[in-house]
Amino acid sequence: MYLSLDWLKDFVNIPKSITAEELGLRLTMHTVEIDSVAKQADKFANIVVGKILEIKQHPDADRLQVVKVQVGKDSARHDRIDRNGALEIVCGAPNIKVGQMVPLALVGAILPNGLEIKEVEVRGVKSSGMLCAEDELGLGDDHSRIMILNEGRHSGISPSKIAQNLGQYLGLKDVIFEVDNKSITHRPDLWSHYGIAREIAAFLNSKFKPLSIPLLSNERAPDRAGEVKLDVKAEDHELCPRYMAIVMDGIKVEPSPKWMQERLIAVGMRPINNIVDITNYVMLELGQPLHAFDRDLVDKIIVRRAKDNEIMETLDGEKRKLNKEILVIADSQKPIAIAGVMGGVNSEINNETNSIIIESANFDFISIRKTQQKLGLRTESSIRFEKALDPNLCEMAMARTVELVKKLCPKAKVVSDLMDEKKFELDQGPIKLDLEWLNKRIGQEIEKDKVIKILESLGFGVEKNIKDTKCPIGHLVSVTIPTWRATRDISIPEDLVEEVTRIFGYDNLTPTMPRVAMEAPIINQEKMLERKIKDVLSQGAALSEVYNYSFVGQEQLEKLGIEISAHIRLANPIATHQTMLKQSLAPNLINDIKVNQMRLEQIGLFEIGNIYLSNLGELTKDGKGKEKLPYQEKRIGIIMAADKKEDIFAKIKGAVDYLLSSLNLTVDFNPIEITPNWADKNISAKIKVAKKY
Repeated sequence: MYLSLDWLKDFVNIPKSITAEELGLRLTMHTVEIDSVAKQADKFANIVVGKILEIKQHPDADRLQVVKVQVGKDSARHDRIDRNGALEIVCGAPNIKVGQMVPLALVGAILPNGLEIKEVEVRGVKSSGMLCAEDELGLGDDHSRIMILNEGRHSGISPSKIAQNLGQYLGLKDVIFEVDNKSITHRPDLWSHYGIAREIAAFLNSKFKPLSIPLLSNERAPDRAGEVKLDVKAEDHELCPRYMAIVMDGIKVEPSPKWMQERLIAVGMRPINNIVDITNYVMLELGQPLHAFDRDLVDKIIVRRAKDNEIMETLDGEKRKLNKEILVIADSQKPIAIAGVMGGVNSEINNETNSIIIESANFDFISIRKTQQKLGLRTESSIRFEKALDPNLCEMAMARTVELVKKLCPKAKVVSDLMDEKKFELDQGPIKLDLEWLNKRIGQEIEKDKVIKILESLGFGVEKNIKDTKCPIGHLVSVTIPTWRATRDISIPEDLVEEVTRIFGYDNLTPTMPRVAMEAPIINQEKMLERKIKDVLSQGAALSEVYNYSFVGQEQLEKLGIEISAHIRLANPIATHQTMLKQSLAPNLINDIKVNQMRLEQIGLFEIGNIYLSNLGELTKDGKGKEKLPYQEKRIGIIMAADKKEDIFAKIKGAVDYLLSSLNLTVDFNPIEITPNWADKNISAKIKVAKKY
């Protein structure tokens, strides 16, 4: 999201001593993360005002012209500037004439759309720059014509001056802040200049200037209210807690005034016409998306769920298949908008529109999120609705929209009653806040009056000296949540701790190291032994350690002749070949040899891991109850494989002897009575250590 400094100043007094960069830093420290702070004119670096001196036909292209454009005699700008201070540019636009003032992107300029201008040769003629259309400069959507600076809506912006920077020529003095949207995803109130200005006023301890707009009501009978009957019905209040609509006549659709276009362009919004621009302007100003319908194309308003496989063409020209999970705005015959996302072409404002229906509504944030995911359509409106907007914001936005329509269309009048279908409740508390508890949480003493002032500056209502048997008088306050923070944001005392702390300033908190008793950690003897065993086997015995799953499969065990009935089966196995807990390390170690034997002539592996038996052990399931886990113990497995020429039995016997002697233990190898099915009884041994097998 982009913010205009000039726009913010409409609502908050920002001291002249605070630079834009410092304000951006303070916003980051107190409220939102600012990605960049840039002067609006900076995006037009190396783009200048030029005057067309001569136009000639390209010698080798019927549709191209060679244009001489005067840009001044500053040779530092380009080494191809002639003695008249002009450059030659190849251009194919049909609307250029001698004497026109045009925007010229010099070699090295980077246009707002990211295109870097380079000197190129076009069919044998050098072109030392580019004449720009509106869309290439981010100043409109027209690509068919070069932007003429002394004609049309661009005339009279300021006296043209050859070689003047385009940003200066257009009078761009604003500063634009780029907000990291992720930092305000939980703050629906911050998706507007109005909400951000309230925050700035709080942390600068400055004056917040709220909009003084009288809210609309039928009792006031504005203009010719009631002259036109507007039929509105909201069928699903769960998905649409509030729907407001009003009819205005006397509309003349035309381009917006310069001041509105400039503000929209500054924050990345493309001007369209005065009515659409007003709805976008109010959305960017107050955070409430709105929509305007051509009243002649809509007989009534019904807020309903779409029908399965219902088709609607949206304003982007795409035909979209809907289903009953999607909320739509419809008339008696058809859907005319996807609620909270995008309007339809069948009710679009056009140049012939003279009567409009203005919609200001609130929609369920979960429904909007699902709809945009289903349709793959994310808009400026849906981005805001999915954050859970305050339903009360609809009133202010409607009043502001009507005010601007009257300002831009002097003959416009309200000719219907204000329709307001609503059914919602907000939990505004109050929350009891113990100031002593708050200071303990913050870790620093903040004066009571300071805490109250911070909360009130953010719009919270504070009642002092609440009586409570658990808290001394003077330490407890009752805090009422403003509606714009009561949708999903503020609900518990801990939320208020965050509000006070961030406005007070994290950098104003005195860092203090916690007092922690320093004690030597308890030595885990089992871990120490395990590490020593691993060192001996990996270094002295030259074996590689492996980690295997704790699971085995039925087919795997049957091939090795291992009885499976006593194995513990998994309720939710991760794979079909890993359905039981292992009772020996041997099956998985043998499988390790199988998958590696083709690549190595000699393999030596070891594993230290748990096995799991069906009888109960000492460990409980949750560490507290009586229900026991299966018996498990840690074992060591060693396996070797090599060419038949190698005496593997002797090698593995030596590795075992080396390991145990390293642990100061003696070992005896004795004949084995019962040989596992996977072993050769002629080369098997039973190991006896410390009188135990």
